Amino acid sequence: MYGIIAFFRKNYFVLLFAALEFLSLSFVFKDNYYHEAGYFNTSNSIAGSIYTTESNISSYFSLKTQNNQLVEENAQLHNLIAGTGDTTKHPKVLQKNPYGQQFNFMTAEVIDNTTNLLNNHITLNVGKTQGVVSGMGVMAPSGIVGIVVNVSDHYSVVMSLLHKNFQLSAMLKKGGAFGTISWKGGDYQMALLSQIPMSEKVKVGDTVVTSGYSNIFPKDVMVGVVEEFKPIPDQYFFSIKVRLATNFKKLRYVYVVSDLGKQEKTDLEDKTTKEEGH
Repeated sequence: MYGIIAFFRKNYFVLLFAALEFLSLSFVFKDNYYHEAGYFNTSNSIAGSIYTTESNISSYFSLKTQNNQLVEENAQLHNLIAGTGDTTKHPKVLQKNPYGQQFNFMTAEVIDNTTNLLNNHITLNVGKTQGVVSGMGVMAPSGIVGIVVNVSDHYSVVMSLLHKNFQLSAMLKKGGAFGTISWKGGDYQMALLSQIPMSEKVKVGDTVVTSGYSNIFPKDVMVGVVEEFKPIPDQYFFSIKVRLATNFKKLRYVYVVSDLGKQEKTDLEDKTTKEEGH
């Protein structure tokens, strides 16, 4: 008992101050809703900032998963637009095409890529096991990327559009005149569209797309836009510089494109050629 009395005597002023402080705060928050609301708003603001930071960190680490999901959904949309085809991840090439679908789209991830060489290649994480074969087209959400040239069981190598031997039929979307898109080295953002007649009305900013005259890409896949053009001396064609729609330095996810009617079309064309040769 004596110890308790001694404690209160020794700490009298501190205890009195604490009691008065508690009493004054109780009066403030009891009858003053403004202060009470301010207190809780401040607390909520601090808590909200903490939760927001935590959410941002979680979102950052889940970006890859979200990107994968978006790419898969886009592939499904491409397939649904093309017809009622297989929309599963890494679908194998369909042997029959009962629904009239011409192209199938398979998602893939870029695991190696060059842009600073004269012959640039891209490596993907899909191969024979997933149904990839040489000659298939590869495109990004923004535009064309290249053509598959080599395949193993689980990987494939793509001849990038940024390759001296790459050539593909492309056309001016406005007017429909078609020529050949190719890359001459140098700037990874620029390609050359050739064989467009000077009779065509060409403007800077015109859209260039795939012509669909091959078994590689569907018609109207984005290639780029006209950056500049000039007539070729002593010829009847323009030399057209095209700013590519695909940013090859930022490639991460792509679609491997398979033409489900390619074999039938090729067989028919070969048969015709042989018959005419006799």
